[in-house]
Amino acid sequence: MLLLDEVGGELRRGTSFQAEQNAQGTVNYRTVVLAEPHPIFTECLLNMLGIKREYTPVLDCVGLDQLLSAAPDREDTLLVLNLESTGSRGAAALNDVRKNYKYARLILICNEADEGLAHYALGNGADWVVFKTASVSKLRAVSRRICSGIADEAAIEECEAILERSTLYSKLANLTPKQMTILRYLREGLLNKQIAYELGLTEATVKHHISLILKKLNCYRRTQAVAIANRMM
Repeated sequence: MLLLDEVGGELRRGTSFQAEQNAQGTVNYRTVVLAEPHPIFTECLLNMLGIKREYTPVLDCVGLDQLLSAAPDREDTLLVLNLESTGSRGAAALNDVRKNYKYARLILICNEADEGLAHYALGNGADWVVFKTASVSKLRAVSRRICSGIADEAAIEECEAILERSTLYSKLANLTPKQMTILRYLREGLLNKQIAYELGLTEATVKHHISLILKKLNCYRRTQAVAIANRMM
């Protein structure tokens, strides 16, 4: 499985990584910020990382907006993000996080084993990707890399299907929040008039947004965009 094998990568920030390490060579994260809707999983992850709430400030965020201003931008700040908690932002949330946090380390949590999303994420700001469906041994392996500060890297050579999904995530990340919302409505089968009513827009504005969506996704018909949404969202 991509990313969660036993082989570590190199420090993403090379020799500039200055976070404090203890005698065992593990990073002492001073602040942990969680944007993950399933507390049982986050508590298990914290336990595997050896992080205890009574000793390390752990901030629980209800969404992306709160995470973006929750902690100082330091290399010993650890962000844990599940795209499920970002509302309509989807993969574009990674860009938002990296605009606000240039030095903090970022773990992306995936509910399913989506290698295409993982490939995209590692090339766009994530230090590690954790699949909830991974085996215990693989979770322990990535936990060791997180503790040591060794970031994963997107594999240079991947199968065509993984690269295709990664490319589609890249295209979706270029959509604005409103365009993502409109695409979700298209996926649900709503007509332009219904979307306009839901969003308080004119039909002409909705039609303009749909044209931009098709252009960004390199589609010629809305049915093609809906097909992408069904696969990726």
